[in-house]
Amino acid sequence: MECRWCKKSFKSETTLAVHMCVKKRRFADKEMTHIRLSHRAFQMFYDLNTSAKHPKTMEDFILSPYYESFVKFGRACQVNEWLQPEQFTEWLIKTGVKLKLWISDAQYDKFLKEYVKKEPGLKALERTVIYMAKWGEENNKDWQSYFVNVSPSRAVYDIRSGKVSPWVLYLSDTGGTLLERFNDEQVKMIQDNIDPPFWMKLFKKNKDEVAEIKETCERANL
Repeated sequence: MECRWCKKSFKSETTLAVHMCVKKRRFADKEMTHIRLSHRAFQMFYDLNTSAKHPKTMEDFILSPYYESFVKFGRACQVNEWLQPEQFTEWLIKTGVKLKLWISDAQYDKFLKEYVKKEPGLKALERTVIYMAKWGEENNKDWQSYFVNVSPSRAVYDIRSGKVSPWVLYLSDTGGTLLERFNDEQVKMIQDNIDPPFWMKLFKKNKDEVAEIKETCERANL
């Protein structure tokens, strides 16, 4: 009777069954959300950095000396509700960020500012509405009233964390209401995120998408 993970021998199936070494516990945790995120990041790291023909298995991941570092990243993705973990992972790898810095808020902020500016408008609209619906449930308010009723400090956080996209902030009828409620300090805090010159230029290049988003917001009374 031998543990497949640590190779320790046991006299009976019962003692083997209750045995829990580090790697066996890792295997037991394999279905947890942050572990699956970690495993996927591990696979992508090798896919993009090596000529490996086959993706790394969960067993490869469990036995890896980098397991804990990737798990810290997967946990950060889950706890912080970071957008697009796979795209963030790809960005980290392609920009050459060291693994120990993957959990850095500063790295995520850099990625997020790039991602939000490249995200298709309709996708941004869908994501923002889903978040507003969540906000409405938490605060017992109609989600369409988000821009009117959300506290400016909460809105600053939501915009900086990418939960509310400039596509909706600028193109909805009520978005301007929120902008008027920000004080000077709050405007400075989100200036890089809402970047008016960039977004006005982007809207001019995507008139059809702008029209569709405006119409959708209008029909939703947003």
